[in-house]
Amino acid sequence: MKTKFITAIYSDLYGTEFGGRQSRRGHYRYSLLSLLKMSDADFICYTSDREINDLKQFFYVEEQVDPQKIKIEVFDLSNTEKTEIIRKYKDFESVKTSDRCVDIQYAKFEWLKMNIDENYEYVYWIDAGLSHCGLIPDKYLVSEGFRDIFRKYFESTIFNNKLLNNLLNFTDDKIFLIGKENDRNYWSGTVNPVHFVNYNRSYHIIGGLFGGKKEKVKDFIDLFDENLIMVTEHDKRLYHEEDIITLIWRNNENLFNVKYFDTWWHENERVPGLDILDHVSKNKSFYKILEEFNL
Repeated sequence: MKTKFITAIYSDLYGTEFGGRQSRRGHYRYSLLSLLKMSDADFICYTSDREINDLKQFFYVEEQVDPQKIKIEVFDLSNTEKTEIIRKYKDFESVKTSDRCVDIQYAKFEWLKMNIDENYEYVYWIDAGLSHCGLIPDKYLVSEGFRDIFRKYFESTIFNNKLLNNLLNFTDDKIFLIGKENDRNYWSGTVNPVHFVNYNRSYHIIGGLFGGKKEKVKDFIDLFDENLIMVTEHDKRLYHEEDIITLIWRNNENLFNVKYFDTWWHENERVPGLDILDHVSKNKSFYKILEEFNL
């Protein structure tokens, strides 16, 4: 079962018309390097013409990663399938200081579509920055033996081929999604409730990892495109891709296999005013999903 992960690194978009998180250059690179420990899969990473040479230097030269294991390609975010509707409703001034880039969010599905071919049975989107100490506790971080002390915050043992194989088995013949509890530990609003067959905001689908068999992913892409246009034109605003995925899931739950968690935090976090050990004893941390896939 050949598998391909699609991801992207655009680490210099904060302050531009796209918006995005600040100071993520090292985070994204070292995190993606750890994700590559799922070595039975192939990867492709989209980036800008400003960053591609540095990324190739980092992965191919400094870290000696096989270019066939991870292909790095330029993709122009100003010219996507969704650029027209994004420009129709985007508030260009407010996004300059936003930590989220809707152009990347919507492009995830375009990139998935570009990578559906006969060479792979399964295709998944995965966020390049998913491996870091804010999500993964110390017991799964590798803190010694590196020439670059920065790397210890992102190098993890939890991403490996056992996780990959169990992910495929759990996905089975459906689309894999991850849902976060959204009542006790509120995370996000939804699209306009009028779009739901039966409105329910108790869980929110996250956009960091999703996918499945290529035939199912093709159908999922079509659903996303249809729902994106529908809710955007009806409500005259842009929603995060997670909000649209949550809508699709709620209206078509039989199409998906979902893993659930309650909180992003883990036992090594330091949260002012919160008893973290009590919190995580009552709430399932995100990393527990990755841990379950390692059993």
